[in-house]
Amino acid sequence: MDDMKTSSSAGAKLAGFTLVVAAVFAATFGVARAVAPDSATGSAGAVHSGHAGHAAATAPGLAVAEAGYRLVAESTTLGPGPAVPFRIRIVGSNGQAVQRYEQLHERELHLIVVRRDLTGFQHVHPTRGPDGTWAVPLDLQAGGTWRAFADFAPTGGPAQLTLGVDLQVPGAFTPGAGPTAVAPPDPSLDVSFDRRGDDMSISVRRDGVPIEPEPYLGARGHLVALRAGDLAYLHVHPQDGGRPNVHFTTTLPTKGTYALFFDYQVDGIVHTAVTTVEAS
Repeated sequence: MDDMKTSSSAGAKLAGFTLVVAAVFAATFGVARAVAPDSATGSAGAVHSGHAGHAAATAPGLAVAEAGYRLVAESTTLGPGPAVPFRIRIVGSNGQAVQRYEQLHERELHLIVVRRDLTGFQHVHPTRGPDGTWAVPLDLQAGGTWRAFADFAPTGGPAQLTLGVDLQVPGAFTPGAGPTAVAPPDPSLDVSFDRRGDDMSISVRRDGVPIEPEPYLGARGHLVALRAGDLAYLHVHPQDGGRPNVHFTTTLPTKGTYALFFDYQVDGIVHTAVTTVEAS
């Protein structure tokens, strides 16, 4: 067994995440063993990719339109601020806003937003209006180009889709030193990862005492992996068993540098641990 730790934006210590990246990208790109995708009902599983259930023409999150569906932002230029209104529609092949969705992990649509230098990660859930428009405030205090990913399953359509669009935020641009999340770190929380073959066991501790993450969106943790350079996207969930630790099934990765954002909940508060790994 390898014991591995490193720092994160949530006060967590992460390391040895190469195998986790493998679990994320194996299901989409067919590397070594595949990991079974989540069902549209949102049961806890290994991979919640933007293309589960149908052949993908490209990696998840790289396209603004796919399979007859398009992500349309009301505006792709947004003013800077801590709570900037953002509105989108998912438009079907008939040109109309989609009105019916299947739930994926307790929500009809998950929105992931991050600046292209992998800073300012946020996972939010917009509200859908009667006309099919989704609205949510975003934390866009830093200028630059941001990427918004909409993760959803239209009723009668593909099992899952992940569409992405770039957003321009005016202001001085200072590249970040590494990936960060919007949520501030909690110094009382620590996350460690232990590797045993193809199993990654994730332990969460508060003040040094092991604790079990609370259920959050139908799982005990969520991992979003973004590939540096093009921001290819995948969303991974843990396997059951081995409590209080959280377990991911792993396999060999594709090559590249990835930012990993691990969401977990403690005392009703969602925390995000962040790290960067080099997969070879």
